[in-house]
Amino acid sequence: MHEIVKAFLISALLLTDMATARAGVVISGTRFIFPEGEKSITFTVRNPSNTSWLIYPKISRGGIWAGANEPEKEQREFIASPQLFTLRPERENSVRLLYTGGALPQDRETLFTLSVASIPSGKNATHSVQTAIRSRFKLFYRPKYLPGNPEEAGLALLWAPTKTGVSVENPTPYYVTLFNLKMNGIEIPEGGIVAPFSKRDIPGCLGAKSCLIGWQSINDYGRIMPARSQLFEVTP
Repeated sequence: MHEIVKAFLISALLLTDMATARAGVVISGTRFIFPEGEKSITFTVRNPSNTSWLIYPKISRGGIWAGANEPEKEQREFIASPQLFTLRPERENSVRLLYTGGALPQDRETLFTLSVASIPSGKNATHSVQTAIRSRFKLFYRPKYLPGNPEEAGLALLWAPTKTGVSVENPTPYYVTLFNLKMNGIEIPEGGIVAPFSKRDIPGCLGAKSCLIGWQSINDYGRIMPARSQLFEVTP
């Protein structure tokens, strides 16, 4: 069993991020909220294919998304259980995310990454590297009694011109995921996220006299919120 786990982990280092639907398994969620005070939350992994898959869920601190205020790194606050299992064709299995303790900020959300790797069961490591898939999901630890409504956090964003583009500031304690971000009609492919109580710069509107920002945000349930826009003059 240890040799299988070792081979799987070596393969996982070389995985390519792809859409969940292409991984041969389906995850019941696009993002996850862990409220303070809960011992665990659960999601399901379903295998609609005719192939068995080894499933390896893992949680990291921070994330790789543009705007994340922490790079993805090891953490001790959460564990996923089971840590490695086989999912047979036309079956599903529940995975629990358990909070093991640790000091986390109480005035804002903390970002973690839930990574779910899948690899065809019964193939050797060489073949596995060619076909294995890893999908990443945002996991937010949310303290109790945070002020405001997380669904309205995207409405509170403050946009302003800078010498290198545009800055966006998030005055709320919630992470805001940007979707369909455009500047003067040009789509910004890596909208990313805006961390709580932070500001980030995004290239765009350079050389323009005015800048029209259009954006949407995504709520706790993966729903895309109504479009918003802001127009401002660009100072030479």
